Amino acid sequence: MHITHSQLPPVTAAVISAFRDGSERAFNEIFMAYDARLMKYASSICVTREDAEEVVQDVFTSLWENRASIEGPDITGWLIRVCRNKALKLLRRRVFQADITEFPERPSGQMTPLEQLYFEEIEKHIREIIQQLPPARKRIFLLHREEGRSYQQIADELGISVFTVKKQVSLALDHLRTKVTPYACSLAVILLPDMLN
Repeated sequence: MHITHSQLPPVTAAVISAFRDGSERAFNEIFMAYDARLMKYASSICVTREDAEEVVQDVFTSLWENRASIEGPDITGWLIRVCRNKALKLLRRRVFQADITEFPERPSGQMTPLEQLYFEEIEKHIREIIQQLPPARKRIFLLHREEGRSYQQIADELGISVFTVKKQVSLALDHLRTKVTPYACSLAVILLPDMLN
């Protein structure tokens, strides 16, 4: 459900001023006003709710640490920018760390059309990159990742060492991460909606 400004407690200039002076009460008022909105926004970028919660917690930590340097009577823009940057940074890290051939799945019924498109585009991009691998590396990679063969089984079938199989799979994964990570983050910027608007 979209959250409108009228549904949120007002954050007055006086509250923001008190917050800049270190008032924890003012900080709590800001937290109550923005927590749900930032969670909704972070969830539109992050893969899991846990990641979104981590992002929002980091945003409020940064807000408190930087309270004296935030200018102007409205902190909304600052919060949006920081939330977006932290969410994309975490997404980049998750994509880099993930088994790139098995991108984290969420039931399609729990995804918006844009989120569904986002994941479909990443999967398509992964398959295109796999097709561009050197023939021998691609064959080893697909035998392991799509057919579920063990390193030993692949080595026996192709008449090569287990070390060679491991090395080729590792090189394929490194290449995929290098290509997919920036693509996934760029796609998030283009496709995922600004849920705070």
